[in-house]
Amino acid sequence: MPITSRNSHTTVEATVTSKGQVTLPSELRKRLGLKQGSRIRFSIPESGPVQVEPVRYKIDDLWRMSDARGKPGKFMSFEEMNEAKARRKW
Repeated sequence: MPITSRNSHTTVEATVTSKGQVTLPSELRKRLGLKQGSRIRFSIPESGPVQVEPVRYKIDDLWRMSDARGKPGKFMSFEEMNEAKARRKW
């Protein structure tokens, strides 16, 4: 994967597979703090460059995403957290 540096930013390239998958170069994964299973968000404006950022959740976000069901005195399971994240509308 070609890596080039210009001014104060680095440009990396990757190839899209026939399944539409892209392997993020290790330099990019390290910089974004991505590990296996990490989620990334693509911000796509009507014009201009696409932005990519890691998805980070705070525990308060997870509670809000649980459809305001709230469980006083009880912790959410990982499965419940993942279900809440899956229901999230971007």
